[in-house]
Amino acid sequence: MKTKIRKIGNSSGVILSKKMLEELNIEPKDELELIVKDGKILIQKVAEPRENWKEQFVKAGSLKGKTEIMDFSNKFDEEEWTW
Repeated sequence: MKTKIRKIGNSSGVILSKKMLEELNIEPKDELELIVKDGKILIQKVAEPRENWKEQFVKAGSLKGKTEIMDFSNKFDEEEWTW
């Protein structure tokens, strides 16, 4: 996809197509990380806190013999805490 830098107030920005955002599962509220590497700009979605924890515990062997993982979420985390 080719695009141009656009003026947005005192800053500049890049418009990403709806199709690209859908393919990457990125929504307007999502936080993105921009990295400059080898003269290129890499853009990636910032992972949600605790994302894929169960898979990581299983990989580390911490859930051997356990049928369920404890649910760490709570109302404060979901509604009030800012990561």
